[in-house]
Amino acid sequence: MSEIDEHPEPIVVATYGDRGEAEVSKAHLVDNGIPAEIIDEIEGGTIPVDGEYGVRVVVPARDAEMARRILTG
Repeated sequence: MSEIDEHPEPIVVATYGDRGEAEVSKAHLVDNGIPAEIIDEIEGGTIPVDGEYGVRVVVPARDAEMARRILTG
């Protein structure tokens, strides 16, 4: 079980048009000690949550603020 699984409501910290960009952001977060997962609405064919299409990077709620700072910094 990943650390994300222990937190029932992960927070979306970034949305991308393709999986490659999301993978880079996920790796950057993990390198900085933040567990991250990718939800690929494009590849998976699922219905988007909150109307957001694309590949989303999610983290545990407690790490969301730091994750956003890392990704924008």
